[in-house]
Amino acid sequence: MTHRAKSILGDFGKYALSFDPIVAINANAARPHAMPTSTKLAKNDLLLVDAGLKYKRYCSDRTRTVHADKYFMFDIHQTFKSKKIQKAYDTVLKAHDNAIDKARSGMKARKVDALTRDIVTKAGFGEYYVHSTGHGVGLDIHEMPYISTKSDTIIEDGMVYTIEPGIYIPDEFGIRIEDMVAMVDGKAVLL
Repeated sequence: MTHRAKSILGDFGKYALSFDPIVAINANAARPHAMPTSTKLAKNDLLLVDAGLKYKRYCSDRTRTVHADKYFMFDIHQTFKSKKIQKAYDTVLKAHDNAIDKARSGMKARKVDALTRDIVTKAGFGEYYVHSTGHGVGLDIHEMPYISTKSDTIIEDGMVYTIEPGIYIPDEFGIRIEDMVAMVDGKAVLL
């Protein structure tokens, strides 16, 4: 990411970054922790951006995957020209929304993970979901609870964590949609 892009993201120094942002195009987006390349964004490319700012020492974290057309926006609803990419995108969005709608305090973190992973697997992309569903966010960018297949952590009111399902098809494309939620009155509230 260029110095100018980092400056704009942090409101020219008003806010510190939570972490070095990830900006990935097309096949590079198939790497969950993509490193920069010399690829230049072109019309109709797939663009994945994962970034966050700090506010009063607290971190934020969000990822959007977009279709880069002439007037693209980082809206959660996207339309891609490729049917395969669109199916993968719609699957990730469905998994993301399902976990936010159904996560409850008292649930084990692995159950929250299953709320995304089951949808991705049923759609035929299970082998391409290569990371956990989320992580806590606070003064550090990665904190407890870890929302993974192995976590027995009980989700409680007051916890703040990410929901970030993804599909990563090597040498083709990657899609991740990430938002932070807070557990309030037993339910996940989108931040």
